[in-house]
Amino acid sequence: MLLTHLSFSQDSLKTINLEEVAISAVRASKKAPVPNTNLSKKEIDRDYVGQHPIFLLEKSTPGLYTYSESGTAFANYGQLRLRGINQERINFTLNGVPLNDMIDQGVFFSNFTDITSNFESIQVQRGVGTSSNGVSSYGGSINFETLNLRSRESFTAAQLGAGSFDTYRGSFQHFTGINEKGWGFMTGFSKLTSAGYRDNTDSDATSFFLSGGRYGDNDIFKLTFFTSRAENGLGYSTIEESILDEDPTFNNLSENDVDDFSQFLLQMQYNRILSDDWTLGLTGYYGGSEGDFTFGTPDVDSVFVENFGASFRTTFFVQNFPLQNDHIGGILNADYSKGDFFFNTGLHAYTFLRENEEQTLPDKANPYYREESQKDEVSWFAKASYQFGALTAYADVQIRRAELSISPDYNWIGIPSEGDISYNWTFVNPKVGVNFEVNNAISLYSSFGRSGREPTKVDLFGGFQLNIDNYQLVRAGGSFEEEYVNDFEIGVRFTNPKLTLDGNFYFMDFENEIAPIGDFIAFGLQERRNIANSSRSGFEMVWTYLPTSKLTFSGNLAYLDTNIESLTLSGAEFTDREHILSPDLIVNGQVTYQFLETLSVGLSGRYLGEQYMELTNDPTFTVPSSFVSDLQVEAQISPSLKISAFVNNLFDNEYFTFGAPSDVDFSGILEPGFFVQPERNYYLSITLNL
Repeated sequence: MLLTHLSFSQDSLKTINLEEVAISAVRASKKAPVPNTNLSKKEIDRDYVGQHPIFLLEKSTPGLYTYSESGTAFANYGQLRLRGINQERINFTLNGVPLNDMIDQGVFFSNFTDITSNFESIQVQRGVGTSSNGVSSYGGSINFETLNLRSRESFTAAQLGAGSFDTYRGSFQHFTGINEKGWGFMTGFSKLTSAGYRDNTDSDATSFFLSGGRYGDNDIFKLTFFTSRAENGLGYSTIEESILDEDPTFNNLSENDVDDFSQFLLQMQYNRILSDDWTLGLTGYYGGSEGDFTFGTPDVDSVFVENFGASFRTTFFVQNFPLQNDHIGGILNADYSKGDFFFNTGLHAYTFLRENEEQTLPDKANPYYREESQKDEVSWFAKASYQFGALTAYADVQIRRAELSISPDYNWIGIPSEGDISYNWTFVNPKVGVNFEVNNAISLYSSFGRSGREPTKVDLFGGFQLNIDNYQLVRAGGSFEEEYVNDFEIGVRFTNPKLTLDGNFYFMDFENEIAPIGDFIAFGLQERRNIANSSRSGFEMVWTYLPTSKLTFSGNLAYLDTNIESLTLSGAEFTDREHILSPDLIVNGQVTYQFLETLSVGLSGRYLGEQYMELTNDPTFTVPSSFVSDLQVEAQISPSLKISAFVNNLFDNEYFTFGAPSDVDFSGILEPGFFVQPERNYYLSITLNL
């Protein structure tokens, strides 16, 4: 079947995996005519030791790379880019439920501490793909599936870890098993602390996870709940290379710049087999986040001293930028399968509420700025596939209707109230494709998809605040238009017992692309603007080769070519430029050898090509190419005890994965600035099955 991992049978309804009905709307199968990468539970457990889920994906997903503001993968803030496209334009879901902030459209995984220990699988689709719920699948979609409990026996497990930069983690899980009446629950708790590699980027995070319900023969009621709280020292400023040469861990933000956020998500899902042909899925969800984001500045000018450290007076002027989100939604999903025909349709509706304030501490009770916003969306999709012998045809359409309403703080703006500001968008996103099985080993596929995406609130504001300077422009509709992409994909898949290859070419043609230009607005967020005509094209490949039962070679590569036909920056015209932060070549390779049944050793390497920092493509402002290697040793001491050791950046190379023009010492001279990545570092993990 093309769109789902369900296994339908006319002889037995019980062969349907009801726990996977909820993800049928967003998942692509091996025959889907879109490039995708899948990580199983076994593959997740091999590399996972508490890091954000995005940091697990680099080795397996072509064209994907990450960066960390703290210099570590464990806590604090991290981001990814896929085909050079930033995280706000990638669709994230958990069991089909959107994880993106629907107004700003990003995902902050520092608020989802250690959630990956509860995943059954991860799928990454590149390009427009087949995703149907949440923000537009623009650069791609990444969907997570929580543990399938129905097929599991009861278990208790614990994981302890420690490593460089005072990183410590403890994680505990317990599953009751499914009792005679069909009830079963799993709980998990995690604690993680880290000092971070960069100065003042320490983290302290806790999380709790609950999943389970009633598992019947023909239906399932499942509850999934996750909550986490993280306190992070902030490190969102890139630092000039001249400073990093003297002090690699320098951070111009002080210990007073800290955020403290909590996030939760409650899902209630009911899946039922209606007949031999029909299954139904109903999901209700409520999620939210709230917290403080403080920013301290000295009452007097800072003094930049010889060692490039910062010495401040003890009196600080501290501002707080708290926010609160509430996200309430529902999903209806129905699947029909008969013979060679498969049909899937569904509705998704949500309300997303946001409160933004600005305060001068310690006077939290009297904010000087308060603004409310609300985003409502209703979307419908239908997908169908039909198999004609060796050829499978696929069609898909999604219709999204979204409205954003903003309640300004007119006292702050300084004018009489003129009511709320509203925006409306409607998008029709069609996709078609074919998959042809040449023989048992080779299949060919091709697809076309079109997707539209609205600007974020920060895009519309040109910043984080609505004030007298931008009010009239925002009231008139803002300076941003919605963006569109036409995505063409063609690929080939080859599989035999020793070798698997998956390669694809793509061409993405953009209209009014909302792309970063290199400059910062504030707090590490880059300024973006519409680019009338631009494109991205390239080639991607994934491979696994097993010459013997003990030796495995695996890897992926991605070649990317980008083009911006023309743009105007600071009154000057530029033509035929490349996008920023879009490396032309990314190569990952890994070799694993199973010395004994209980001992394996893996060595991996990663090459990341050069990237421009700003759109004029000034060669002075580039992120240099880099190569980094990691070593992993895993020993299964007994069925209940596993020890994993990691040496990251094995050869102690200096490397960067993100950069921007910077001037943190206020010299008036822009230099290339970077988020520095860590020197050689170590981590040890112990897994106990009790």
